[in-house]
Amino acid sequence: MARFDCIPAFTGTIGPVCIYQMHGRYFMRTRSSLTGKRVKKDPAFRKTMMYASLLGKASRIASAVYAKLPAEKKQHALYRKLTGEAMTWLKYEWKQEDIIAYLTKHYGQQAIQLQEPKLIQLRAPFHRKTQRLKDRKGQPVSPIKEKKIPLNLQLYRLNEKQFRRQYNQAITTYPWSEYVMT
Repeated sequence: MARFDCIPAFTGTIGPVCIYQMHGRYFMRTRSSLTGKRVKKDPAFRKTMMYASLLGKASRIASAVYAKLPAEKKQHALYRKLTGEAMTWLKYEWKQEDIIAYLTKHYGQQAIQLQEPKLIQLRAPFHRKTQRLKDRKGQPVSPIKEKKIPLNLQLYRLNEKQFRRQYNQAITTYPWSEYVMT
Protein backbone atom coordinates (compact mmCIF):
# COMPACT_ATOMS: atom_id res chain seq x y z
CA MET A 1 0.00 0.00 0.00
CA ALA A 2 1.55 3.27 -1.13
CA ARG A 3 0.98 6.64 0.54
CA PHE A 4 0.37 9.87 -1.31
CA ASP A 5 2.31 12.92 -0.09
CA CYS A 6 0.02 15.34 -1.92
CA ILE A 7 -3.74 15.51 -2.39
CA PRO A 8 -4.77 13.44 -5.43
CA ALA A 9 -7.18 14.77 -8.05
CA PHE A 10 -9.77 12.11 -7.14
CA THR A 11 -10.56 9.21 -4.81
CA GLY A 12 -11.90 6.02 -6.27
CA THR A 13 -10.86 3.26 -8.65
CA ILE A 14 -9.39 3.61 -12.10
CA GLY A 15 -8.25 0.43 -13.76
CA PRO A 16 -6.27 -1.74 -11.31
CA VAL A 17 -5.59 1.12 -8.85
CA CYS A 18 -7.76 2.27 -5.95
CA ILE A 19 -7.09 5.62 -4.21
CA TYR A 20 -8.72 6.28 -0.84
CA GLN A 21 -8.49 8.48 2.25
CA MET A 22 -7.93 7.08 5.73
CA HIS A 23 -7.19 9.05 8.93
CA GLY A 24 -6.61 12.23 6.95
CA ARG A 25 -4.03 10.69 4.61
CA TYR A 26 -4.37 9.38 1.09
CA PHE A 27 -3.36 5.85 0.14
CA MET A 28 -3.18 3.81 -3.06
CA ARG A 29 -3.60 0.05 -3.45
CA THR A 30 -4.42 -2.48 -6.12
CA ARG A 31 -8.07 -3.21 -6.75
CA SER A 32 -9.48 -6.34 -5.12
CA SER A 33 -10.72 -9.17 -7.30
CA LEU A 34 -13.43 -9.93 -4.74
CA THR A 35 -16.93 -8.82 -5.76
CA GLY A 36 -20.29 -8.93 -4.02
CA LYS A 37 -21.63 -11.34 -6.63
CA ARG A 38 -18.78 -13.77 -5.98
CA VAL A 39 -19.26 -13.62 -2.19
CA LYS A 40 -22.96 -14.39 -2.59
CA LYS A 41 -22.56 -17.29 -5.06
CA ASP A 42 -19.14 -18.86 -4.54
CA PRO A 43 -19.09 -22.01 -2.36
CA ALA A 44 -15.92 -20.73 -0.68
CA PHE A 45 -18.04 -18.07 1.07
CA ARG A 46 -20.88 -20.41 2.09
CA LYS A 47 -20.35 -19.89 5.83
CA THR A 48 -20.08 -16.13 5.36
CA MET A 49 -23.51 -16.05 3.73
CA MET A 50 -24.92 -18.46 6.32
CA TYR A 51 -23.92 -16.16 9.17
CA ALA A 52 -25.02 -13.09 7.22
CA SER A 53 -28.53 -14.53 6.90
CA LEU A 54 -28.60 -15.42 10.60
CA LEU A 55 -27.40 -11.94 11.52
CA GLY A 56 -30.14 -10.40 9.37
CA LYS A 57 -32.81 -12.41 11.18
CA ALA A 58 -31.25 -11.66 14.58
CA SER A 59 -31.19 -7.95 13.78
CA ARG A 60 -34.91 -7.93 12.96
CA ILE A 61 -35.70 -9.83 16.18
CA ALA A 62 -33.57 -7.46 18.27
CA SER A 63 -35.25 -4.48 16.62
CA ALA A 64 -38.68 -5.79 17.60
CA VAL A 65 -37.60 -6.33 21.22
CA TYR A 66 -35.77 -2.99 21.39
CA ALA A 67 -38.86 -1.13 20.19
CA LYS A 68 -40.85 -2.54 23.14
CA LEU A 69 -38.37 -1.23 25.74
CA PRO A 70 -39.01 2.02 27.63
CA ALA A 71 -36.97 5.06 26.59
CA GLU A 72 -34.79 5.12 29.72
CA LYS A 73 -33.47 1.61 28.99
CA LYS A 74 -32.64 2.17 25.32
CA GLN A 75 -28.93 2.21 24.58
CA HIS A 76 -27.13 1.20 21.41
CA ALA A 77 -25.00 -1.27 23.38
CA LEU A 78 -28.19 -3.00 24.50
CA TYR A 79 -29.35 -3.34 20.88
CA ARG A 80 -26.04 -4.98 19.95
CA LYS A 81 -26.36 -7.32 22.94
CA LEU A 82 -29.91 -8.26 21.94
CA THR A 83 -28.74 -8.98 18.39
CA GLY A 84 -25.94 -11.22 19.66
CA GLU A 85 -28.25 -13.19 21.92
CA ALA A 86 -30.86 -13.53 19.20
CA MET A 87 -28.19 -14.89 16.86
CA THR A 88 -27.10 -17.41 19.48
CA TRP A 89 -30.64 -18.70 19.92
CA LEU A 90 -31.18 -18.84 16.15
CA LYS A 91 -28.15 -21.14 15.96
CA TYR A 92 -29.92 -23.38 18.49
CA GLU A 93 -32.95 -23.46 16.14
CA TRP A 94 -35.32 -21.47 18.35
CA LYS A 95 -38.35 -19.96 16.64
CA GLN A 96 -38.50 -16.19 16.21
CA GLU A 97 -41.57 -15.86 18.43
CA ASP A 98 -39.88 -17.78 21.24
CA ILE A 99 -36.74 -15.65 21.00
CA ILE A 100 -38.77 -12.42 21.08
CA ALA A 101 -40.72 -13.64 24.12
CA TYR A 102 -37.54 -14.74 25.91
CA LEU A 103 -35.65 -11.51 25.24
CA THR A 104 -38.64 -9.34 26.15
CA LYS A 105 -39.06 -11.20 29.43
CA HIS A 106 -35.34 -11.17 30.19
CA TYR A 107 -34.56 -7.53 29.30
CA GLY A 108 -37.93 -5.83 29.63
CA GLN A 109 -38.57 -6.55 33.31
CA GLN A 110 -35.41 -5.60 35.14
CA ALA A 111 -32.87 -2.84 35.12
CA ILE A 112 -30.09 -3.67 32.72
CA GLN A 113 -26.43 -3.31 33.55
CA LEU A 114 -24.30 -2.95 30.43
CA GLN A 115 -20.84 -2.48 31.85
CA GLU A 116 -18.27 -4.81 30.41
CA PRO A 117 -16.82 -7.31 32.87
CA LYS A 118 -13.22 -6.84 33.90
CA LEU A 119 -10.69 -8.96 32.07
CA ILE A 120 -9.66 -11.82 34.31
CA GLN A 121 -6.49 -13.75 33.63
CA LEU A 122 -7.25 -17.31 34.63
CA ARG A 123 -3.67 -18.49 35.04
CA ALA A 124 -0.16 -17.22 34.75
CA PRO A 125 1.61 -17.87 31.45
CA PHE A 126 3.78 -20.97 31.40
CA HIS A 127 7.51 -20.46 31.08
CA ARG A 128 10.32 -22.92 31.38
CA LYS A 129 12.67 -22.47 34.29
CA THR A 130 15.34 -21.25 31.90
CA GLN A 131 12.99 -18.64 30.42
CA ARG A 132 12.23 -15.87 32.88
CA LEU A 133 10.18 -12.78 32.17
CA LYS A 134 12.37 -9.71 31.92
CA ASP A 135 11.55 -6.06 31.55
CA ARG A 136 13.26 -3.71 29.07
CA LYS A 137 16.25 -3.22 31.32
CA GLY A 138 16.81 -6.97 31.62
CA GLN A 139 15.60 -7.24 35.21
CA PRO A 140 13.48 -10.31 36.10
CA VAL A 141 9.77 -9.66 36.51
CA SER A 142 7.56 -11.57 38.92
CA PRO A 143 4.91 -13.74 37.25
CA ILE A 144 1.28 -12.61 37.23
CA LYS A 145 -0.75 -13.95 40.12
CA GLU A 146 -3.77 -16.10 39.35
CA LYS A 147 -7.19 -14.64 40.04
CA LYS A 148 -10.13 -16.84 40.88
CA ILE A 149 -13.28 -16.34 38.88
CA PRO A 150 -16.61 -15.99 40.72
CA LEU A 151 -18.61 -19.14 41.44
CA ASN A 152 -21.64 -17.98 39.42
CA LEU A 153 -19.41 -17.49 36.36
CA GLN A 154 -17.90 -20.96 36.82
CA LEU A 155 -21.37 -22.53 37.05
CA TYR A 156 -22.60 -20.62 34.00
CA ARG A 157 -19.63 -21.80 31.93
CA LEU A 158 -20.11 -25.39 33.08
CA ASN A 159 -23.86 -25.40 32.27
CA GLU A 160 -23.30 -23.76 28.89
CA LYS A 161 -20.62 -26.30 27.98
CA GLN A 162 -22.86 -29.23 28.97
CA PHE A 163 -25.82 -27.80 27.02
CA ARG A 164 -23.73 -27.34 23.87
CA ARG A 165 -22.33 -30.88 24.11
CA GLN A 166 -25.82 -32.39 24.38
CA TYR A 167 -27.15 -30.20 21.59
CA ASN A 168 -24.30 -30.97 19.20
CA GLN A 169 -24.67 -34.70 19.77
CA ALA A 170 -28.36 -34.51 18.85
CA ILE A 171 -28.01 -32.29 15.78
CA THR A 172 -27.92 -34.02 12.40
CA THR A 173 -28.66 -31.21 9.92
CA TYR A 174 -28.05 -27.49 9.97
CA PRO A 175 -31.09 -25.17 9.84
CA TRP A 176 -29.35 -22.52 7.77
CA SER A 177 -28.50 -24.76 4.81
CA GLU A 178 -31.60 -23.54 2.98
CA TYR A 179 -30.22 -19.98 2.87
CA VAL A 180 -26.90 -20.87 1.33
CA MET A 181 -26.38 -20.62 -2.43
CA THR A 182 -29.89 -19.42 -3.31
